[in-house]
Amino acid sequence: MKIEYKTHFNDRNEFVNYFTRNRNKDVDKNELILNLCKDQNVLDLGCIDHSASTALELGENWLHKQIKNIAFHVTGVDILENDANVLNKQGFEIICANVENFDLGETYDVIVAGDLIEHLSNIGLFLESVKRHMHEKSILIITTPNPFNVEQIMAAIFDNTIYVNEQHTTWLNPHNFWELSARYNLSIIDFHWVKSRFQFKVTRKFYRLFINKLSAIIMNKRNICKRDYLIVLQKS
Repeated sequence: MKIEYKTHFNDRNEFVNYFTRNRNKDVDKNELILNLCKDQNVLDLGCIDHSASTALELGENWLHKQIKNIAFHVTGVDILENDANVLNKQGFEIICANVENFDLGETYDVIVAGDLIEHLSNIGLFLESVKRHMHEKSILIITTPNPFNVEQIMAAIFDNTIYVNEQHTTWLNPHNFWELSARYNLSIIDFHWVKSRFQFKVTRKFYRLFINKLSAIIMNKRNICKRDYLIVLQKS
């Protein structure tokens, strides 16, 4: 299956203009990833989604299972050995490895790193490892939270907190991604703001009704304030 890309960015300014000003509606994250994985040989990194129990509870909504249903073939990779063993007994093919230093000895059409990069200790080692598994036409799909999400800003102001997974090590905004990809000879060929199951809302009773509605309005008007985004890359 030939994958068609809507956009190709020739320079940083064109990319920045696109993700800040483009008025396209947010795309469902899983739906977009599945569209890119259909009938392809896929490598799904960090595929377990925190734990085997979480994956099994998600059931048909678990991204790795969804990919398995529509891809030509999918191989999963995750560092959680016990959880991988549990899921492999359910018919999945998940290899236990550290995505910052792994070599499976083959290349894949599509490599998925969904909500993974923010967990890593060394992003550079990760990208070098991934590139070993990419042929000339391979694509790398990365999704990650937007650090400028207005809901986080509102939570900081009104709830005096930041909503973050304790296992996260970093935030990456789209500006940073251009420089990061260039340093590792990767080109950004597509970008989308995406909808996911993760939402953050002000909880204090006095503020929450007004502030949460205001956050939604701001995200609709200002792309840079949205929750999550997806980037598609190829070798330069």
